[in-house]
Amino acid sequence: MFESSEITIVSAANEDFVPHLATLFLSLLQTKKEETIISFYVIDDHISLPTKEKLNRMVNEYNASISYLQIDTVEFEDMVESDRIPTTAYFRIAIPNFLKSTDVKRAIYLDCDMLALEDIEDIWSIDLGDKLLAAVEDAGFHQRLDAMEIDAESNTYFNSGMMVIDVEKWRAEKISEQVFKFALNNQDELRFHDQDALNAILHDRWLVLHPKWNAQAYILLDEKEHPTKIGEIEYAEARKEPALVHFSGHIKPWHKESDHPYRDAYLSIREQTPFPIEGELESGEK
Repeated sequence: MFESSEITIVSAANEDFVPHLATLFLSLLQTKKEETIISFYVIDDHISLPTKEKLNRMVNEYNASISYLQIDTVEFEDMVESDRIPTTAYFRIAIPNFLKSTDVKRAIYLDCDMLALEDIEDIWSIDLGDKLLAAVEDAGFHQRLDAMEIDAESNTYFNSGMMVIDVEKWRAEKISEQVFKFALNNQDELRFHDQDALNAILHDRWLVLHPKWNAQAYILLDEKEHPTKIGEIEYAEARKEPALVHFSGHIKPWHKESDHPYRDAYLSIREQTPFPIEGELESGEK
């Protein structure tokens, strides 16, 4: 079991996504134990100083702090993008390298479009054994490694929106460099961009967590079946009591078209942040 006096959370955001980042952070702060210390690290994609000051004030009301990681975006310029997956999605690949100047040994990476309903400490101390990370299987893409023609012992493919990362081991084995190399050499085959590249390098080297810790939209909306009986039971458990809701997919809870079952939970937390919704909800249609 991993032991540390404080939890390290890493996310990446630009100015436009800060309201969602703030909603995630506040949900984590409201579900943690009072004595638990959280150190947030934000991979900073041109977030303005006034916005950072608002975030800092919110977090400082709890037993928590924020550090901003400045990055050189040049190394990401050649990565393939799409409307749904911008360059910022690749930042998670290099998290252990971004944390080089710290004494952080483990970190939990979280996408901004998530909401914590249970204490994140429950997975923070998990024993990774010889694995480099813990994650949740990506719902609906159970044959993805086969489609990518990756020779793996297990065909299980993880969603990179939530990862418990062994920072030291990752850095020692130069995983970021291996993932970047694969992404650059296989751009035409990357359907899910950074996630495909991470799985191509880390297959068989990650610990499978219960889907409630990355309860993706496909699971909560009951839109995909798991190919195994155990998987279907776990999906039902995740729908009943999700611990970490992931608003994956094109339509988000801040879009007026959203029918997500945890939309109201997102909106409730969002209103408590320094970035409440002003006026009508935006449209997610393009």
